Amino acid sequence: MDQRLNVIKSILLLCLLLTVVSGQRNMRNKQDLKATNIEQFHLMAVPNAMTEDGKIKLNIHVMIPSYALQFVKENGGFESSFEARISLLNKEGKQIKHEAIQETLKASDYLETVSKSNWYFIEQDFLVEPGKYTIVSEVMDIDTRNRGIREKEIDLTKYVDDFILFPPQVMIHYKGTWQGGKKLMPSYKNEISVQQPTVPVLISGKVQKGEYSLNLEIKDADDVLINKLDSTFTNSIENFSHQLELNLNEVQGLRVKLYVNLLQNDKSDQQLVELKIKRPGVSSNIREVDEAIDQMRYILSNEERSKLNKVRKKDREELFYSFWSERDPTPETSTNELMDQYYSRVRYANEHFTSFTPGWRTDMGMIYILFGPPNDIERIFMNSNRNAHQNWYYYRINRTFTFYDENGFGDYRLTTPYIYGRAW
Repeated sequence: MDQRLNVIKSILLLCLLLTVVSGQRNMRNKQDLKATNIEQFHLMAVPNAMTEDGKIKLNIHVMIPSYALQFVKENGGFESSFEARISLLNKEGKQIKHEAIQETLKASDYLETVSKSNWYFIEQDFLVEPGKYTIVSEVMDIDTRNRGIREKEIDLTKYVDDFILFPPQVMIHYKGTWQGGKKLMPSYKNEISVQQPTVPVLISGKVQKGEYSLNLEIKDADDVLINKLDSTFTNSIENFSHQLELNLNEVQGLRVKLYVNLLQNDKSDQQLVELKIKRPGVSSNIREVDEAIDQMRYILSNEERSKLNKVRKKDREELFYSFWSERDPTPETSTNELMDQYYSRVRYANEHFTSFTPGWRTDMGMIYILFGPPNDIERIFMNSNRNAHQNWYYYRINRTFTFYDENGFGDYRLTTPYIYGRAW
């Protein structure tokens, strides 16, 4: 029976790989319809301490992925033009500041125009009083006239104290083109690469004139200290801004905590930043290695599972990376498409099928992870004779999976077909 299960799991993994390859071809075709992707940009707002009449410098970043824009062939390469508008609204919704920037971007080849790792950046600073604001950013593709809008609310009311630590900003280098040639900027979603030797951290705040200290600590997910940095400064003004760097050489795992402490006389303030560690070939959908290993139960053989469970945590992580590295369909790139596909399905399952248990553990989650989205879904709701149920149709493998809501609480259980005593 064990041998049979291992064969079945190998077949399922192969099916997943074929799905990835097919999806890459489809994605390439879909990228030609980039007009629908214009809304796929990011908006960040970073407050920093200023000396000018107690005002705050609100540093706004607009990050536009290249695949969100329509490029056309021009002068032996590709070009795209866009306009970015940034507006600042007060708590009453009245516009108090506004900027508009137009840019023409150039790319040397087609792959650069559809890359998910290539970005274009716009930066704008506003000096504001402490208060509540709404930032509105609109990006328009000039060629297609398609628009995308992002809004972000920001509360700056607490920054009136004369002793306060502003949110630390972890800085990284992004691949892309800057409005003014700048390359170092705050990390979106606090993601950093393990390939960075150090972590630059931009820290600002308000203090009294005189001596003060900044203490930085990096701890792992279990709050075990990895590295620390203690720095003392003397200020002749009532605010500060420093860029400090912490070593990353000892960092293991995929998540760490950065504690920043501000100390002066008998006063103290602390900020906590949770950082996600990006490793080459590791999906951004993975939170923790132990959790990710548990979520591999549908594709691991019994031998692989036993081996992973018996080794030390550090060695278990190495075995995890090795498992996926050996199955990377494009080892020459930094992305493992198979891993990314698998864990993106896990994330989807958690977002859509979670009830009494995490979505990936449910029967619907299991089928979705293994086979992806069904070609068709038939929903039959509860009546006097039978419970509500769903039929998932997969035409490419000629299979149908039926799920019954046995208790009426949305806990759908798979009924057919059966494999080794439980429903798949």
